[in-house]
Amino acid sequence: MTALWRSVLSALSDPAAADREQVLAHGAVALALQRDLAATPTDVLDDGLHEFGITLGAATTTAALDTRRAALAQPG
Repeated sequence: MTALWRSVLSALSDPAAADREQVLAHGAVALALQRDLAATPTDVLDDGLHEFGITLGAATTTAALDTRRAALAQPG
């Protein structure tokens, strides 16, 4: 998880980063799921706005949430 937060900090400091929205969406997902495992895409959008000061796209947010939930569902 440390690598995620390094990537988030890097994306926050570089507005021109190619994958900035995806990285920040994954960070917002991590925060939202830490608060509530039943977090919704709206919760993730709110975290992106309030924690990172960025408006994330709905598609990017949903994809990041689905990816993280799939990873959490994997055994081990």
